Amino acid sequence: MCYKNEVDLQKTKILAGNPVIVITTVDEKGTNNVAAIGSYFRIGSTIILAINRESHTYKNIVKTGEFVVNLPGLKDLESIMKVSRHYSGECDEISASGLQSEDSLMVKPPTIREYPASVECRLIWTKDVETYDLVAAEMLCARCDESYIDPAGHFDQVKAGVLHIVRYPDPVYIVADHYVQGIERMDA
Repeated sequence: MCYKNEVDLQKTKILAGNPVIVITTVDEKGTNNVAAIGSYFRIGSTIILAINRESHTYKNIVKTGEFVVNLPGLKDLESIMKVSRHYSGECDEISASGLQSEDSLMVKPPTIREYPASVECRLIWTKDVETYDLVAAEMLCARCDESYIDPAGHFDQVKAGVLHIVRYPDPVYIVADHYVQGIERMDA
């Protein structure tokens, strides 16, 4: 049974701002891998991540061409610390982190059941940049717990307690407690 319902990626704006995200991948044997990431940006339906090229996450993305962006909330802070640990390449890192996996709709890597939202992605290209690689991917579909959709149909980052890391590598985060309305639209 699916925990999250498919939602419109553009309308819900699930990845608005730069919250901490947890990437799930699978290796060639189907073993689950997880990694917390804070360095990324979006352009339309493309997400670009900065990932250490020596990581299991990077190697799995390059080999399989797929990954899932999972969006944890404040209630998930302890699990972010667990997924940030270094695991051997042979264990199911989702289970080892005390989390549950759930089948994705369009890609093989699973989503994390406990997290409020997820976005399934397919690799477009990679580019070497110092010790990291930029990984560009098409965002294929998004799902979220409907209790986090506001009356306008947007993903409510305040209600979800979305975390923004502010002092990496120290585990210091901020969580918004309310929205502030601007005086005019930015596309006017």
